[in-house]
Amino acid sequence: MRDGYLRGALSRPATRRQRDVLAAYVTSGGSVPGAAELVGIRPSTAKRHLADLRAKSGLSTEQLIYVGTAAGWLVVPSLEPAIVVFDGR
Repeated sequence: MRDGYLRGALSRPATRRQRDVLAAYVTSGGSVPGAAELVGIRPSTAKRHLADLRAKSGLSTEQLIYVGTAAGWLVVPSLEPAIVVFDGR
């Protein structure tokens, strides 16, 4: 480990588009073509965004999902807990 460098810490913050592609990847069940379709880009572009994120962090895609969700910069609506409102009736 180099001074000031922590494995898994992004040297530069993930761009909005990279976060969107990663969230779409999770939503599509780990499918790059599915993520690309959800975001409206070509699969090769989606693969590039994911590769850039992996290069920035030194983590696998699965690890990025975990770290991003835990750190709060990756929000995947399908993973968010449902809010149940009980009105007492």
